[in-house]
Amino acid sequence: MDTTQLLKGVLDLAVLAVIRDADGYGYDVLRRLRAAGLADVGDASVYGTLRRLYSAGCLTSYVVPSEEGPHRKYYGITDVGRDQLTESTKTWTGFARTMDDLLTGEAVA
Repeated sequence: MDTTQLLKGVLDLAVLAVIRDADGYGYDVLRRLRAAGLADVGDASVYGTLRRLYSAGCLTSYVVPSEEGPHRKYYGITDVGRDQLTESTKTWTGFARTMDDLLTGEAVA
């Protein structure tokens, strides 16, 4: 199964979940998502998601100087982002439960 479309639907949730525990810069967020098992996630998708979540007020940002190259723009989660993460987690959990029931034959008709 091609996971590209699935990733598009849950990338906001995944990014917020990664940043919930620790602020991160773009490549760091990408690396953490891939380490968590989302190997097919694309660079441009993550950077676009970070910008969109920032514009929506879900993330804050700040710049940290780097000795190894250009400054890094770090992102942290805001209260708005935590609220979205909570609501999106409820939606995802319900959806995943429904799919599990369908796939295991336990769905009630």
